[in-house]
Amino acid sequence: MDVRVLRSRWRGVFAVVALLPWGLGLPLAAVAFVSDAVAGAGGPLELTVAVLGGTASVATVPAQAQTVRALLSRPRLTLDAEALVVHDAALLHGAARIRRDVIAGAERLDGRAAAGYGIAELSPYREPLNVAILLSGEHVFASARRRRGGTWIWLVPRRYDRPPRLPEPGDRYRRIHLRVADPAAAVTAITEWATAS
Repeated sequence: MDVRVLRSRWRGVFAVVALLPWGLGLPLAAVAFVSDAVAGAGGPLELTVAVLGGTASVATVPAQAQTVRALLSRPRLTLDAEALVVHDAALLHGAARIRRDVIAGAERLDGRAAAGYGIAELSPYREPLNVAILLSGEHVFASARRRRGGTWIWLVPRRYDRPPRLPEPGDRYRRIHLRVADPAAAVTAITEWATAS
């Protein structure tokens, strides 16, 4: 059985805002300024702007790649015979498998619960999380993407809100919070699957 994990409806807008100036605008501006400098029409200021623009564009490539991943990925949970499998290309290098005997059940959340030690949030967006997967033991997301690989873009402080607690490789988690399309059905399905003999 598959459980559909929701992404923000604003992710496309965010992708355009993040990608157009940094991924497209800066390289084009850098090329234009360098062309002017080579042709003798530009001065040292234009050349400096070109170098800074090109450098900023190259430096933000991980964030650009992460934005494209978030735009194109279709995250989901799969309940197979032996494990709950998390598919999310934006946050994980590959599918994360959580053994069935480690899953204690699931419960509904009303909004983004306060993050604490041992809680992983599988959503980088503002929309409220609505399901918590409870673990009887600890789980390590070995395939989690590192911050320097682009997930830092989701951790920029937002006004009146805290950054999400995305999974980090090596950290141990006892709860997983996420946002699904049908929380009531997801809680029932995960709990019944986890407790079935």
